[in-house]
Amino acid sequence: MLAQVKKMAGGDVAGRFGAWWNGRDYVPRAEGEAEAAKAEEPKAAAAKPEAKPEEKIETPAPTAALVVEPVAEVVEPVDGGGVRIKALETLWGEGRLAPGLHALDTRMIDAALELADRPGDIGFIGADGALLNAFAAQSDRKALATEWRTACVTRLNELAPSATLTRGEVDRPRGFPDHSLQAVVSVEAFAYADHKAGLVGRVFRALDDSGRWVFLDTTRRTKKTPAEAFASAWAEPLLATDDEIEELLKLTGFKSVRKVAVTEQVLAAAKQGYANLAQVLESASQSGFSGREGALFLQELAWEAQSWRARSRAMEGGALEMNLWIADKTEQLAPLELSADMLAIAIQPDDAGATDALFDKT
Repeated sequence: MLAQVKKMAGGDVAGRFGAWWNGRDYVPRAEGEAEAAKAEEPKAAAAKPEAKPEEKIETPAPTAALVVEPVAEVVEPVDGGGVRIKALETLWGEGRLAPGLHALDTRMIDAALELADRPGDIGFIGADGALLNAFAAQSDRKALATEWRTACVTRLNELAPSATLTRGEVDRPRGFPDHSLQAVVSVEAFAYADHKAGLVGRVFRALDDSGRWVFLDTTRRTKKTPAEAFASAWAEPLLATDDEIEELLKLTGFKSVRKVAVTEQVLAAAKQGYANLAQVLESASQSGFSGREGALFLQELAWEAQSWRARSRAMEGGALEMNLWIADKTEQLAPLELSADMLAIAIQPDDAGATDALFDKT
């Protein structure tokens, strides 16, 4: 699988991907650079001894009694959902279905627990394994998670065994007893909910009298959602504007609604994932994928990379934005503070310097 990728890229995966990402023509490395890179590669093992020609063996023609009908090849079905999750985790990190930062996960959990002064459970909608594990490391409360993506249920049970997982629709979350939760945390629930009023109503009903909803979501600032930015999405995006979400929250009964932009932090996480693409492909080649499964894995990886490239362009151009929201059932006067320093978004270059190679604008 990797050999095919390197053949298509001419051996310079990082260089070609960086040119594609930045929208410029690919310029091959100078001859001296290519020789230096080649010198750093480990020397090939000693040449194998020349194989001896096989002796020709005369085989008698089969008689009618010995003729055997060919057996049809049995093709094992490929778990497309499982392969897709492996592709996403390979690009974004173990337990992640999209670009993310531990600091942002922690900030969401801190906000969810800020008013939780009594024993009780915390609800999660659309959370990935990384967020659920960050919660388990920070709190001993029970996580009640509802998941609408069928392929994710098995993986989440593996990654976060301490959470109670319930299968439900994104706009009809299940497993939340009425008026029992002190907080609900969701990721991209508004972006994919068809019946947004139903989603808000279910969450409002699940929260207790002083409950809080903390959610990370993508919104649009134009009349139309750029379809190419969600080509690899789990479902058709139904993006709303910030004003539409705020109006719906307040009409449902939330007394305080606050938000802060985290677009730059998400873009930084996406760049970090892309910067490691060459290493990602190297690692993928050793994961045992082959045949149809290997082809599907590469396809999912390519779709995700292309989709997030378009989504990043839309965010940079102002067509899309990502915000961290806090909606309370009680009036909250304290401002929501979220700075770059708190999120610790500094990106460290990888050992191979792939960050500079991919994102050098000069």
